[in-house]
Formats: sequence, structure tokens, C-alpha cells
Amino acid sequence: MFMNVKIDIIHDDDNNKYESFYCNICEYPLISENDFTAYTEFKCCNECYLTFAEARKAAWKKGWRPKQNVIDNYVKNRKKLYCKLGEESEF
Repeated sequence: MFMNVKIDIIHDDDNNKYESFYCNICEYPLISENDFTAYTEFKCCNECYLTFAEARKAAWKKGWRPKQNVIDNYVKNRKKLYCKLGEESEF
């Protein structure tokens, strides 16, 4: 079961920096240290970084992003993977 709850943190400092706990590409929550590290530089989770940004670092930093239909297919496949893993889990 996937929840569509978003939590955003707004820092009350001089920069008024806006932070999110969700990937800007797949909208999955940032969970691991690797997710937050990738988000700091690439504004995406580690999975999206490895899938889309790592091979295109220069283009990514210039603003390239995958087409929406590619992202939609990626999220759909990722959800299927997690659902299958959940069915096989002991927990």
C-alpha cells in the first residue's frame, strides 16, 4: 500500500531554504543516507540518480530530465518490484 502524504520542511534561516523528503523525479520518500546525499546534489533519490542521472551528470546539472512517460514506466515497474518483494517477505 502506497501513501500519498508529503512532508516538507522549511528552514527559518536567512536563505529561506526549502527542503523536501521526497524525490523530485519518482516522488518516493528519501529514506537512506544515499538518498539524501543524491538529493543534495541532484535533487533526486539514489535510485533515480543511479537510473537517470549518473550517466548524464553534466546534462543533468544543465537541466536535462527524462521524459514523463519514461518516469511513469519507471515508477510503475518500481511499484511492481516492491509489491512482489512484500509478498515474499516474512514480515
